[in-house]
Amino acid sequence: MTKEASIKRATVVFLLLALGGLAVVGRLVQLQVVEHGRWVTVAQSVQEDVIELPARRGTIYDRHGSPLACDVPAYSIALDGFHVTKPELLVDLLVEELGMARETATDKVYRAAYFTWLARGVDREVGARFRRRTVELGIHGLMFFNTWKRVYPQGPLALAVLGVVGVDGQGLDGLEYAYDETLRGKPRRLRLLRSRDGRVYDLWEEDPGCPGKDLHLTLDARIQWICEQEVTQGVQKYVADRGFALVMDPRTGAILALAQAPRYDLDRPDPSLLHAWAVTDAFEPGSTFKSLIGLAAVDLGLVGPEDTFSGDSPILVAGVPIRNAEGKSYGLRTFRAAMAQSINTVLVQVAGRLGIERTYAYLSRMGFGRPTGVGLPGESAGILRPPERWTEVDLATASFGQGVAVTGVQLGAAYCALANGGTLYRPYLVQGPPEARGRVASAEACATMREILGYAVNTGTGNLAAVPGFKVGGKSGTAQIALPGRGYVPGHVTAAMAAFFPWDNPEYVVMVVYQTSRSEEFWSGSTAVPTVGAIVRGMAGLGIVRPYEDTTALGRSG
Repeated sequence: MTKEASIKRATVVFLLLALGGLAVVGRLVQLQVVEHGRWVTVAQSVQEDVIELPARRGTIYDRHGSPLACDVPAYSIALDGFHVTKPELLVDLLVEELGMARETATDKVYRAAYFTWLARGVDREVGARFRRRTVELGIHGLMFFNTWKRVYPQGPLALAVLGVVGVDGQGLDGLEYAYDETLRGKPRRLRLLRSRDGRVYDLWEEDPGCPGKDLHLTLDARIQWICEQEVTQGVQKYVADRGFALVMDPRTGAILALAQAPRYDLDRPDPSLLHAWAVTDAFEPGSTFKSLIGLAAVDLGLVGPEDTFSGDSPILVAGVPIRNAEGKSYGLRTFRAAMAQSINTVLVQVAGRLGIERTYAYLSRMGFGRPTGVGLPGESAGILRPPERWTEVDLATASFGQGVAVTGVQLGAAYCALANGGTLYRPYLVQGPPEARGRVASAEACATMREILGYAVNTGTGNLAAVPGFKVGGKSGTAQIALPGRGYVPGHVTAAMAAFFPWDNPEYVVMVVYQTSRSEEFWSGSTAVPTVGAIVRGMAGLGIVRPYEDTTALGRSG
């Protein structure tokens, strides 16, 4: 080979090597500079894990500072499935110490993964004992993290209002859900580093997080307890499917108690019970609505307590017969007596004086047909059709609470307005300044209706709510329940009582509602009404309220 050929060959080899070197350098630049971020991410995904642990959740207090829900120290336990030792003993231990189902424990322990949560929110004492026993048995591959667990110091009290918290520290319903952002804080963030074989060799705190903020409620745990006891006994005693009791401060709209039965049980959780149906479910209010129709008519000067009406049954409205309960006729009655005896046909005549437009205007002003903004998830707006869709028959039936649908908090807020002299307040559960929504009637008209309703409790269908010395006023109501596609079905009934005391200057509004699908003879006077009386007596028994006078003899015979 000539010298010239050798030089050419050397040149070609050098150029090829140079090109190869440039390709390698280019690839290195691509990997280490251009795609650096991508490959760091890939490496981190293989070598590192990020673990977030819930921060200490804010405590929920009642109005007097008693904790209703709070966090306590706990353990969360994780497993490295590739490096676990004695997995069969670990399965037995999970079953024995943590009460885990054997099938669940087996699935978790034998899962092919570097990180698996075995249990979260384990009681501190149980977790410490579990950890000690794993050491004694020579079980390796477990990780124990300090964390928090939600507990309820008052037991299941008010759980339908409070809601519950999931294992990840997130609110699942009720106030825990509605105020989750406030309560949960910022989670603690840990970073875990693995060696080539997957074993954990370093763990550090990347972000300590911060605890959530506390929530102070308007609820009074004492009144809540009384209501839960009485409504639970009522559901059992009266063969009801469900019931609720609501207590409010009419001067502000603050909710002091919101109880229901059946109650949510932490040991046997039923998600269908984990909502306050006084907020989420609408019902026809029955004769409790007569007070509000009457208030509108009194406010406009269309009726007075001693005005007389025919209480005969039926009364024809646009050719349709409207009847009193059980078809009973009463003859000539004053408006006061008609309210006490809950005479449908008299209220039909009162509503006739009001007319459709004015009736609708007052009911809308009282907050019906729209959510109250109480602050719980899933609130219903109820049903109040626009006036152009009403007929004269609709007006007649609305006068005794049929053909409209309300929620418990809507009805409670309207009665608060009647009780406080005419101001509609937003019902609320979290402490803060009261929020007035407007006026519904004059103070004089409200005072007149309160006196009439005080008479109704002491002489009429609400008499079992009377408590000597406490001047209870209010109105009961019984309504059939309409089922989709079936109309009003016998045996499906709502029984309600809306009350306040003392009737001349109310400090409390108390409402009880029961529903049944199993009884033809299900009347408010023998169900919801006596429960209201029992709640007032319970509040007196705990010293929350004291008698306002020695007797409850009110009003005149009508």
